[in-house]
Amino acid sequence: MRLSKLRGAALLLALWALFLLAALVMSWALNIDSRLKISGSENRILEAQAMAASGAEVAMAPTIRPNLPNVQGRYGP
Repeated sequence: MRLSKLRGAALLLALWALFLLAALVMSWALNIDSRLKISGSENRILEAQAMAASGAEVAMAPTIRPNLPNVQGRYGP
């Protein structure tokens, strides 16, 4: 084989390997992005459930009166 054909084959093989590595990195990045979106969504759901539970506990507490400043959103004197 001639040297130019060997160089051409090596170049083609290197480009093919570069293409495969780029595809792997892109799929890995998309996988991480989707996992972050799912994790953020689950975190917001958990936070909403915690706030709802705390609101229900405040509403059921026998010492809480509706006219208290903290219940009405007024803080301070």
